[in-house]
Amino acid sequence: MRAAIVGGGITGMSAADTLSAQGVEVTLYESEATLGGLAASFRVDGVLLERFYHHLFTSDTAMVDVIERMGLIDRFEWLPTNNSYYAGRTYRLSTPIDLLRFTRISFFERIRLGILYLRSASLGDWQPLENLTAREWLIRQVGENTYRVVWEPLIRAKFGAYADQISAVWIWNKLKLRGSSRGKGQEERLGYLRGGFGQALEAWEAELRRRGVRIELNTPVERVLSADGQATGVRTAAGDEAYDQVLVTTAPDVLLSIAPDLPADYRARLGQIDYLANVCLTMQLDRKLSDTYWLNIGVQEMPFTGIIEHTNMQRSEIYGGAHLVYISRYLAHTEPSYAKSAEELLDEYLPHLQTIYPGFERSWVKNLWDWRARYTQPVIVRNYSQLLPPPETPVRNLWLACMAQIYPQDRGMNYAVVSGREAGERILERLGITPAP
Repeated sequence: MRAAIVGGGITGMSAADTLSAQGVEVTLYESEATLGGLAASFRVDGVLLERFYHHLFTSDTAMVDVIERMGLIDRFEWLPTNNSYYAGRTYRLSTPIDLLRFTRISFFERIRLGILYLRSASLGDWQPLENLTAREWLIRQVGENTYRVVWEPLIRAKFGAYADQISAVWIWNKLKLRGSSRGKGQEERLGYLRGGFGQALEAWEAELRRRGVRIELNTPVERVLSADGQATGVRTAAGDEAYDQVLVTTAPDVLLSIAPDLPADYRARLGQIDYLANVCLTMQLDRKLSDTYWLNIGVQEMPFTGIIEHTNMQRSEIYGGAHLVYISRYLAHTEPSYAKSAEELLDEYLPHLQTIYPGFERSWVKNLWDWRARYTQPVIVRNYSQLLPPPETPVRNLWLACMAQIYPQDRGMNYAVVSGREAGERILERLGITPAP
């Protein structure tokens, strides 16, 4: 009983964990030099930091369980955070009191906006939202002016040409997560592993290796092999290798490129799922920019969607006194900025940073890193459940587990853990093995 897993992100690691725990011989193929995918890390003054910003919500119990299993729960913290909104000036929007002070909209509109947050946190049945776009639903809930002033700039900044197609389910889930992750003072509480989530991934990798999982880094899978309508193995630069089960944990586009034997109707279905890319510029500064952890950008002319001051959640002393800031930008991978270097991105961003933070100087920047990923955000449109690809493909014993399938939830480390575990359990069931409780 041999299984190949294509993709060494958290989904692939979780599936390898589930399968190997039941004695299945697993090989995990990863095209990059490290495991972790979008949660991979790099080092700042010897301390691990995620390439793309990460934190957990209080509902993200699956990832917390992984941290505990890896013996790192004593380093895990729930921390209050400060969130703000920039629209010509910075408005703090962390608590209900902050919302009441948000003078961009009328007092009555602020009350309606607050009610939206409360309703979203308690709404369990999302199916009635499937036929609505985010625009339609938000206008119904808070009115056209509030939508135009608050929500439209954010949605357009993130989704660009897709903005008017985005499902109400997507925005509801965002509101629900943030609304349910609050402390006694109604401030948002987010979870972080002191010293970086990379510690948990490194410990997890070591556990998988100890259990006998074969991990092939720098090894892209070139083709999924099949015969008589079922998967038989994979091909890499090293040659062909036979497997009983093949699980692909990449974006659907990648599956299409490596599995040419998939039937035309299934290929057409997967081809309808679009993804946005992301470019993340990480700055190491000699001082803090503000007291805000997460700043949403509500000005469409600015070329980024959010500024995340990591060391306003974690202490800068952990990183040798450095102040660490992520600048996030979602875009089509065909846009010129997707290929820009860190210095080129800073050149583009500098005038806007100086508008938000008067006095900001390039000399404050002591180090820069640029990270990019082609597949970061599935574009969740109306009636997305009709596009949702099933776990098993039409090629028997070839499976797919990826961010495009966790709907109505949104991407994140927690649901990657859940997705991988569920994929592993389906494969065990196919093999006639009862998963461990």
